[in-house]
Amino acid sequence: MFTDHLLFIDTGNILLNAFYFTWWFYLVILSVAFIVGYFYHRSKIIKLSDQLAEQQSALLQRDELLIYARRNEQIARADAETANTNKSLLLSQISHDIRTPMTTLMGMASLFIETSLTPEQHEYAAAILLSGETLLGLINDILMKDILEYSKVDTGKELDVKEFNLRNSIEEVLDVFAVKAAHAGLDLVYRIHPKVPVQIIGDNQRFRQILMNLVENAIRFTHKGEIYIGVQFIETVEDNRVKLLFEVKDSGIGMSAAKTRELSRELMQTTPNLKTEGTTGVGLIICKNLVMLMGGTIAVDSVENRGATFHFTMTFRTGVQPLLAPVSGHIKGKSVLIIDDNAHVRDMLRSRFEAWNMIASEAGSGKQAMELLSHKPDLDLIITDLQMPEMDGITLTRSIKKLYPDTPVMLLNSTGDEDHKKYPELFGAVINKPIRRHILKEHVISLIRQTGEVASISDHNHKQKLSVDFAKQHPLNILVAEDNMMNQKIVGKILNKLGYQPKMTGNGKEVLEEVSNKYYDLILMDVQMPEMDGLEATKMIRVCLSEQPVIIALTANTLQGDREECLRAGMDDYISKPVNLEALVNLLEKWATQRSALV
Repeated sequence: MFTDHLLFIDTGNILLNAFYFTWWFYLVILSVAFIVGYFYHRSKIIKLSDQLAEQQSALLQRDELLIYARRNEQIARADAETANTNKSLLLSQISHDIRTPMTTLMGMASLFIETSLTPEQHEYAAAILLSGETLLGLINDILMKDILEYSKVDTGKELDVKEFNLRNSIEEVLDVFAVKAAHAGLDLVYRIHPKVPVQIIGDNQRFRQILMNLVENAIRFTHKGEIYIGVQFIETVEDNRVKLLFEVKDSGIGMSAAKTRELSRELMQTTPNLKTEGTTGVGLIICKNLVMLMGGTIAVDSVENRGATFHFTMTFRTGVQPLLAPVSGHIKGKSVLIIDDNAHVRDMLRSRFEAWNMIASEAGSGKQAMELLSHKPDLDLIITDLQMPEMDGITLTRSIKKLYPDTPVMLLNSTGDEDHKKYPELFGAVINKPIRRHILKEHVISLIRQTGEVASISDHNHKQKLSVDFAKQHPLNILVAEDNMMNQKIVGKILNKLGYQPKMTGNGKEVLEEVSNKYYDLILMDVQMPEMDGLEATKMIRVCLSEQPVIIALTANTLQGDREECLRAGMDDYISKPVNLEALVNLLEKWATQRSALV
């Protein structure tokens, strides 16, 4: 039985071996593997197809979003361009409307200053003109900031490079703040190092704007003492250029060390950015941007409760230096005593008197002055400040006159202070602070000569810009296109005083009628006029006339691009309102000379 069982097992193994090694067994195995592989790969393909479909759907959605975003961007850009255009037009109109009446005011002041005036009247008229120019500069800056944003202030405009007198620019800036400084009890003082060329070539308007912002900032934080502007020579560079260091120093509240470091970092940033918040005010960042625009650097030093000093460097080309007038024999070698409690004022005056070959001595108080006079009574001139501690200028002068009645005394008066008028017999001359060099010299010569005829000196030295001989030297047949009657009157008066008899028209259509009947050498063309503006009239003239006149744009629009628009229309030159007498005279001379050369 056991044998039968073994036989059965052997038979089964034989049968199993026979099954495993047959060909159809492998076929079954392959078929099963194929079927499993087929379904596996099909599931993978289906999964990949689903993923691809999802990605295609996502791409379609993104394409739709992108198209929508581009459409919105185009609409937004168009709206922004329209808004900017409207804003520019509005600001241009505002500029025109403000500057048009200013033309009348400053034009009349310009005509007034050309008449025979006393030194005091001439000083007041000059102050009116300077203040008007300053106001117009502020108007331009405000409008430009509105258009360009703070971060782009003045960077989009070309530098207006021309020759100017450094001393005159500084004195004009200080004149603007004279009344404000007098009310605050501050002295405004400047000093130019002898090596600094006073006639330089650069952008005078922006240079003055830098100084004005820094001086205004100094006055805001200074409650006593002085504001001092110093100019130092650094080095001569290539192409007849000089590098100068300017400093605006105050005796105000100053800043802590932490604030000074923070402000210094902001001023040292190389990228202009008017959106910076923190220590730097808008005025200071405008200064930084303007200094950078003109290729310079700016920095600050300050000690808390001891004032602040802003330094900036600039490089200018040197102009033709004015010939120094010979020192008057009346003041050469004369002795003068300077009495002022401010050391910077004394230093400034001493350097000026020594430059005129005078012998200067100093006193820092009334008491010191009286002691000095007791040892040296034979002085030719005494110049004293009005506001001094312990003994003011009036009290001191009364004491001096009792002992030395024949010694002339000049008073340094604070602008707007009228106390000295109560004592007309005390002072041979009164000069307002800040002190202007040429006015000081006129008064010094007058007092030492003891003529008392200051007006005759002023009239002799004041060279009028307007002369009827000008038209004889530079003959021109002039047409003026101006719709404002007051502006017509101003321009007409100026041209009449130059010897011209201009023809007046009120709009572009009248200009075309006039030039079709008569030839004009030069047309002063207002841009904004009714019926037909100056740009359109100029284009018509350039197309229709065979013999072309010189056309000068006469416009109150001074925003960026206005000059280029005038030149594109066919105009030859450009002058802004209010009309600057010297600029107009220079333009007339320039084009008259060019036309005569062609003939």
